[in-house]
Amino acid sequence: MLRAEASTQRVTARTARDTWFDHLIIGLAFALLLSGFRSVIAGNDWWITTILVATLTGLACAILRAVGLRWVAPIAVVVELLALAWIFVPDTLIVILPTLDTFRELGSLASAAQVIIIEEQAPVAAAKPVVLVVASSFGLLVIVADVLLERRRAASGIGLLLLAVFATPALIAGDTPSVWLFVVVAALWLVILRSRTAVGGTLARRQRGPALVLGVAALAAAVTFPVISPDVSAVATSWGKPPPAVFGRGINPMLELGQNLRRNGTTTALTYTTGLPEAPYLKVATLRDFSGKTWKPGSTRQFSAPEGAEALMDPDIKVERESTTITIRQLRTTMLPVPYPMEDVSGLEGKWLRGFGLTMTSPDDDTRGQRYSVTSLDIQPTATQMRAIPPPSSRILVQHETDLPEKMPAIIEDTARRVTEDATNQYDQVIALQDYLRNDGAFAYSETAPVADGYDGNGIDVIAKFLEKKSGYCVHFSSAMAVMARTLGIPSRIAVGYAPGSVVGVRDGQNQYEATSDDLHAWTEIYFEGAGWISFEPTPGVGSATRFLEPGSPSSSTDDGEVSGTNRQSVREETNPVDSTAATSSDSSRTAPRTALITVAALVLLVGVPALLRWARRRWRFSRAGSSVEPLWRELEDSARDFGLPFSPTDTPRGFATRLGARDGIDHDALTRLLHRVERARFARTAIQEGDGSDDLRAILTSLSEGASRQERWRAIALPRSLAGRRAYAPSGPLQPVSTLG
Repeated sequence: MLRAEASTQRVTARTARDTWFDHLIIGLAFALLLSGFRSVIAGNDWWITTILVATLTGLACAILRAVGLRWVAPIAVVVELLALAWIFVPDTLIVILPTLDTFRELGSLASAAQVIIIEEQAPVAAAKPVVLVVASSFGLLVIVADVLLERRRAASGIGLLLLAVFATPALIAGDTPSVWLFVVVAALWLVILRSRTAVGGTLARRQRGPALVLGVAALAAAVTFPVISPDVSAVATSWGKPPPAVFGRGINPMLELGQNLRRNGTTTALTYTTGLPEAPYLKVATLRDFSGKTWKPGSTRQFSAPEGAEALMDPDIKVERESTTITIRQLRTTMLPVPYPMEDVSGLEGKWLRGFGLTMTSPDDDTRGQRYSVTSLDIQPTATQMRAIPPPSSRILVQHETDLPEKMPAIIEDTARRVTEDATNQYDQVIALQDYLRNDGAFAYSETAPVADGYDGNGIDVIAKFLEKKSGYCVHFSSAMAVMARTLGIPSRIAVGYAPGSVVGVRDGQNQYEATSDDLHAWTEIYFEGAGWISFEPTPGVGSATRFLEPGSPSSSTDDGEVSGTNRQSVREETNPVDSTAATSSDSSRTAPRTALITVAALVLLVGVPALLRWARRRWRFSRAGSSVEPLWRELEDSARDFGLPFSPTDTPRGFATRLGARDGIDHDALTRLLHRVERARFARTAIQEGDGSDDLRAILTSLSEGASRQERWRAIALPRSLAGRRAYAPSGPLQPVSTLG
């Protein structure tokens, strides 16, 4: 019987070691596979965060299995949820307990991640919502792997799981991870295959050889197949591949702008020469209708303010007509880039129609290979003339240009009124808004910070967050200025197109300019009755700030007081701004340091809580020793289980003492005295005994600990099996007494 029990203990110990070993191998495989996602997500913090969340979840599963608790998967999900809450939304917790706000905030981050995944091109910035999705996904994968390990055919399920994770980056970004990554992970899977076939008896050992041969053959075939097979492109085209056109037909150009600005690489969109005093902005779309969530193009079928020459009602405003010749290079779109306000276009091939905001679109053709000339107006009012312009007299004409949602974040209007409090006319109000965003408000240009902090877009909530964070790109600056102007009753809209390009040469006596994909831009247009729509530039470091010449300015008049040259004052700045936050993410997006601290704390809890509970139970039982010996005997049984002695529900006190006495180093005298005490208490209740048995139990526990290995002692403290309840042990033969127990 003792030999059978020893054999059973060895099998149990080996199974436990194999389970821990398999968890370690799977964790290593997931960590390696996670490196393949660098083609999907930029940066490093997300990798650290995901590894630690997955590690914490895996350790929870392994510890729960070792202790013997049931419902491992649900408990591990709870552990992962708490870890995610501590990392991403700690302010919503009450100490360590989640609240309804915790689930709302996590849901909000998940929704934001969905928007980023749909709209952004891989590799996306390591935004907090994206990191949350990746970390939670890998945590769940660890739990699924743990569940698969408990099944008979664990190796096949684990292999399919690892293969799916390996293929995911290729499906998203179209970039297949290194073949060496596949080889290493496949080799780890072969280790799991051997481990799974090594446990289970003679049949498993017979199957081990064929299984390994089959696995190695499959590995060799998988490594060879990519070399001889055609390339496989990404199938998740909504995330990972650029849009088919910069401004596609039927797509809101405002939504595409941010994605195209973050595209890798720079392409030359077009070149042009112009007779205008300085390089113009080239507009492709005019966005007028604001729903509170986004800007959309207006319609020519609706009432709107007059455009171009029709808007000029003051004969004293100086106007010149100039021509701009544009050659398309690497741009494919159904929206034609033109300077504003356009009067006429010549040289186009195909069918092109005049659209809202003096733009040009085609229902059937695109811009590829086009070379055309545009006649446009150069409107040159003075600052005095602009200040004299009253607010629009007809609200019907500018009704859509002043519409706002009923509910607005207070910061938008409060900021607009604070910034313009000293202005006494519409022109000075607009200049104050432009200067606040461009210079005075300490705003920074960044294409990555809004994505990382979860406020990318152009809705009112995004604008409010942008005014707080003070970091964004042209979409945020132009949207903020347009909406703030509307809160003051000033008609506004947004233009989308190309900022002024850079000089690349001289052609026919004129500077030749080049506009690239880096010059994609959005700016604000403000309506002045009698002068029409005037462009303003609120984005720092882009183009020129709009400001008309003041009276008495050295360049605004000749000796006889006549205005000469252009009346538009501008200080040309660097066209392509530097992303001041591109190198590093914002503080709120850096989850790795918080993750490390929380993971350490969670590991301490995982190890410390079971030990603390076990210590408290032992103290309670010793405190009850005076009234009954049963708590002491129950403590002895649990302590023996903690050190690996199997439990049988059919055990009598003497049968249990017999099996315990077979262990090395046990204090047999103390065990015999405690056994006699419990037998007399159960079968001869009137018997009177000296003492309560506490000293005997302490002596037995001391000898049990001293006879155990260091590993067994640590396991008994950190992973006490007795906390999981009593699991049955079926011995292979009848229990027999040992002579040392009299």
